[in-house]
Amino acid sequence: MTKFVSLSTIATVMLVSSAAAPVTPSGLYRVWVSGHGTDGASCGSPTSPCRTLQYAHDNIVLASGEIDILDPAGYGAVTITKALSIVNDGVGTAGVQQATAGLAAITINAGASDAIYLRGLNIDGLGTGDKGILLNSGGSLAVTNCVVRHFINYGILMQPSSGTTLFSISNTIISDNSSAGIYVKPTGTASAKGTITGVEASRNAYGIYVDGSFSTGTATFVLVSDANASNNGSTGIFVGSARLAITRSTASGNGDGVYVNSGTVYTYGDNRILGNGSTDVHGVLTSVTGN
Repeated sequence: MTKFVSLSTIATVMLVSSAAAPVTPSGLYRVWVSGHGTDGASCGSPTSPCRTLQYAHDNIVLASGEIDILDPAGYGAVTITKALSIVNDGVGTAGVQQATAGLAAITINAGASDAIYLRGLNIDGLGTGDKGILLNSGGSLAVTNCVVRHFINYGILMQPSSGTTLFSISNTIISDNSSAGIYVKPTGTASAKGTITGVEASRNAYGIYVDGSFSTGTATFVLVSDANASNNGSTGIFVGSARLAITRSTASGNGDGVYVNSGTVYTYGDNRILGNGSTDVHGVLTSVTGN
């Protein structure tokens, strides 16, 4: 005997089946990359990692998520457009190289409240890449335990055009870049406020260059502590139209040690600024006492 199933029964079954089906997430908050990984729609877990930072950023990791490095490899240049952490927690060299003239290894075009965190990366321009880290926009940037070198312009360039960008650069080597190792240059109505701690900026044209003259925003302020800005071709620390404080830091073997073009540089009297070719201090340092 033939049995007929009504359309209403079929619809009911389909509805129940649909409701019971698992919902596939649009991305992950924690994603892994590996030199043995493969970029594809199903990558991102420790057992099936992605291969490149850019693919993981664009297709897998969610905003405010984290990309973790599984093993030593080169992971390619990356443009970051959202809140994100990229973390190498001691697995070996995690290379982010840029060999194309005019381009940066890491470009940050994030939102006004987005926080970017970079740790344990070896960022290399191979003598032809333009910049190591280029921040055009973003709420905050933290760089720690990184190496940035061999770029034909800047190691790290921060040039936000609006809002206030907070930054922290710590325990990082920035060397052998043809222009400034660290260049803080807010433009438009932007301002930048941050700390440079435990950094070695050497064999660049300028070690640390802070210039607020391109912005109409509130005064740029940078604290430099426990840093070594030495053996740079032109200047160890250059300041223009900004406020900067220096403590427990060294500037030696540069053309000029500290060059105060305009603005104010505060010193706590515990720095070592000596042995520079032209002048140790060009301009005036403002002494600070007490806490």
